[in-house]
Amino acid sequence: MSPNRRSSPLLPSLLTVGCLCLLCTRLPSSFLTAAPTGHGRSGRTAMRGFKEDFEAWRSSLTPEEQKMVQTQAAGEFNKKFRKSDEFKKDLPEEKVKSFSKILGKFFD
Repeated sequence: MSPNRRSSPLLPSLLTVGCLCLLCTRLPSSFLTAAPTGHGRSGRTAMRGFKEDFEAWRSSLTPEEQKMVQTQAAGEFNKKFRKSDEFKKDLPEEKVKSFSKILGKFFD
């Protein structure tokens, strides 16, 4: 190689800019925009509906059921508690069904 020969830094830069321009014209415009589309508003509405439904369901629990759920949630990662009979207790069937309906609305 001769010491007078230098590579032009302009050529790789031009190739990079050309590739970026080509990608920008080929990709859908929603891919590059940061502004949310109309889907965000319906998600917030669904979340508010879920929160209201969940609060209503939670208020329908008796104090004993609320205490049981709280104790089970607090001991979720405790191995000894998970083996106890208190962890294996379940809510009444109608409360579980109403909660599954609320979750079904959230996931739809």
